[in-house]
Formats: sequence, structure tokens, C-alpha cells
Amino acid sequence: ADVSAGAARRRSHHQIPATVAGGSVRPRVVSFDLQTQIASGLERARNLKDDLMTALGVSNVALTNEGGRWQLRVSQPDDAPVPLLKLLAAVPDLPPLTAAIGVADGGAPVLLRFSPGHTSHILIAGEPGAGKTSLLRAIAAGLALTNRQSGLQLQIMDPAYPDDAGQSPLLPLAYLPHMLTDPALDGDACAAVIHFLAEEMAYRRRERVHFPRIIVLIDHVVTYLENTGPEARGDLLRLLQYGAQAGIHLVLAADRPGSPLLDSTIRASLSSRMVGRTGDAAAARRIAGASHEQAALLYGGGDFLALSGDDATYFQARYIGDSDLHLK
Repeated sequence: ADVSAGAARRRSHHQIPATVAGGSVRPRVVSFDLQTQIASGLERARNLKDDLMTALGVSNVALTNEGGRWQLRVSQPDDAPVPLLKLLAAVPDLPPLTAAIGVADGGAPVLLRFSPGHTSHILIAGEPGAGKTSLLRAIAAGLALTNRQSGLQLQIMDPAYPDDAGQSPLLPLAYLPHMLTDPALDGDACAAVIHFLAEEMAYRRRERVHFPRIIVLIDHVVTYLENTGPEARGDLLRLLQYGAQAGIHLVLAADRPGSPLLDSTIRASLSSRMVGRTGDAAAARRIAGASHEQAALLYGGGDFLALSGDDATYFQARYIGDSDLHLK
């Protein structure tokens, strides 16, 4: 009621007549359906945004017009994050090569099953602080804790720390026994591993080999694309196009989702996208799709919108601490 009254005051201040005709309350978003006549269109309505955020005491709102129907969406905080190990204990019968990565609205676990028929390659996009690296850690650790080494190998890459690799938050994953090689933590090392994997993919396709599955997690993929040459980029594109059929899956994380290096060729090779908080609305729409403007409402810190085809799921990603990685 307080949110509805505050929104009404702001609309009156801007001389935009509207009444609330309905809505819905979800764990992360309160939505109001508006009956209104706005002669000057969406731009005038969007001028309300800053005033609404101040009046309602929230970090973000969205005012959208879909098919002539106006809707005001107000973000609200989610519950505190839950450790990955607690989530795994609550989902004891995971299928092989399936990662439990978070909890959706209503408490249902969010699962990623790596296979050509389910998940081939993934892009995790969002600004710094969105929770991308924590999600990479949760994917890797969750898979290692629920799969034998004979069926799964992991490879970690993070080219953002060429001068101080020990600062990479992915480095503790080196303790996992499923690691194919040591984590690659500079551009040259990443390019060498990508080239090796492209050659491995060619061998597997020729010999019809699909196991063990190799899950490759690459943080700061835009940095990799910026600092490598055409050959290294070509190796990455080949893996995106043909790797899943050979049992090699890529999980890419990007903190600059608006980069032109994440072009249509790369996006077309992804079966799933996970969008975290980003201040670049155009980039969020480009990654998430124009019909998913709710991506602008995400809080960060592990709050994600998972997209696969036309399906969209809000979820809170789970985390795993360094001490858990060292002990398991």
C-alpha cells in the first residue's frame, strides 16, 4: 500500500493521470498494472524513474509499455544467500553432469544439465558486483562434488590478473581433483589452453569420443578477446560452434556485456544466458532479449535472470567459500 501511494504521488507531481488496475507481488518484484493515457509516450513516463526511486526508497524501478499496457515494476531485496553445500544437501539425487546453482522464486532449485540436448554453452553477463565469479565457482564446485573424475574434468581461466594471478577469486578451485590443468590466469596461458581444447575437440569428433565431459569456465571473456589475436579468437569460436557435440562445454562470464566483441556469432552459439545487475539497459536488452526488460531490476550480489529460449527464471545464486573448497 505504501509503495502504491508513493507511486501515485509521483505521477500526480508529473501530471500523468493513472490508476492502479491490478498487479502482482513476487519475491523480487512488485508489479503494478496501470490504466493511463500518456499522450507524449514512453519518454515522458520514464522521467518519473528517479523521483519514484527516491519516493519509494528502492534502488531501481522500471516503467514499461508492452502492447499498449503500462506496468510499473519495483525491485525489492531478496533473502540472504544460502551456501552451495546446503543447496546440494537439499537436492540429493542430481542427474550426472548437472549443477545446482541457485534457488528460484518459490524455493525450487535451479539446475544446469550439461549435454547437447540441454545446456551446450552459457554466457553469464553483468556489471562488477553482480555475482558472476561466485556463480562460476558454484558451478565448478557443485559439479566436482557430485560427479566422478572419470566422467568430468574442469578447466578454469581468468585473463584479468596477468601481474598478480594470486588475486584471482577462481584460484581456490585449483584444489578440486577434477581440474584438467592448473588454472590459466593470464592471456597467453588462456590462449594456449583454448588452442589445446580446440585440438582435443577435433580429435574427439574424428574418433567419436564424448567423455569425459570437459566444462571450461572463463571469467572476463571480453578481456581475453581484447588481448588475443585472430587465431585464439578462432579457436574459441570453433569450440562454441562444435564443442558441445564433442563433450566440451564453455561457461563465459563478461562484466562488459555491451562490448561489441560479444557479437552475434558468439551469442548465436549460446544455449543459455544468465543476466545479472547491469547499469547499461541497452546491453541488458541485447543479451537478455528485448522482451525481458525485468533484467534492469536485478539487485546484484547473485541476483540473476536465467534465460533459455523464451523461458525466463529469476534466481538467487548460491556461493561457496574458500575454506569449503580447501576442505572438500
